[in-house]
Amino acid sequence: MRLFVSFVVLGAFTIPVFGQQDTPNHSVPIYRVTVVQRSLQAVNFERHSGPTEIDLKGTVLLPKAEGKAIIQVKNGYTKIDLNIKRLEPPTRFGAEFLTYVLWAITPAGRAINLGEVIAGGSDKASMQVTSPESTFGLLLTAEPYFSVQYPSDVVVVESSVRPDTVGRVEEVKANYELMPRGQYTLNVQAAQLASATMKTKPGVSMEEYEAVVKLYQARNAVQIARADGAGQALDKAQMHLSQAESFYTGKNYKGTIDSARQAVQAASDARAVAVRSKAQSR
Repeated sequence: MRLFVSFVVLGAFTIPVFGQQDTPNHSVPIYRVTVVQRSLQAVNFERHSGPTEIDLKGTVLLPKAEGKAIIQVKNGYTKIDLNIKRLEPPTRFGAEFLTYVLWAITPAGRAINLGEVIAGGSDKASMQVTSPESTFGLLLTAEPYFSVQYPSDVVVVESSVRPDTVGRVEEVKANYELMPRGQYTLNVQAAQLASATMKTKPGVSMEEYEAVVKLYQARNAVQIARADGAGQALDKAQMHLSQAESFYTGKNYKGTIDSARQAVQAASDARAVAVRSKAQSR
């Protein structure tokens, strides 16, 4: 089933670009109009049809990005084998963006976080993930850390149905929400985040690079949650972050990655509780 998932982005946004030759005052517009409406193709990947391919195409934000996904429905889940190239570092969209997250968008408009996508030194990324749904389109968004619950409006790659994609063809419309840019930096400026000073050494191994990125995600997640009023609920996250810092100092990169992921998840949970509590009190 082919579905066209439309979404609306409210407001006009610009994003600072960070690079060796850029200045913090240089901005690249994401959307210059007040309301933007786009469509996303998706397919009902029929069971027993065997593996099939869909294309992945860069949006206006990363027009050179491209790739493909091989998708196959199994018993109770759908397997997705993803390959993308020309995936530039997410920090080009701002200091708060440290990673990319892959999303499956269902006909009901539900966004499912399928996992983190990290590009290597050659700007290529690959991953194997599973989805609980068999009807969806795919989005790739820039995010502050991997455990976000809603996709940001910094959409860099979208799936596109190929002529030879196997699936039952119908037209369905569904709406889904995107998190407006700046939600994570309402109470702390992007320039104040730990990642604003992040630097990676040239020629490092993929494991060390991932450890550095995860460590900064954890630092940012704790910093953002604290600014949003998480308070003592951050004790667990801070404990995992301290462990990650210690592991990194000892060049135990696997330990760094594991502890940093736990810190991010704990900080994300604490922030969600704090934000929900503030909303209820208002």
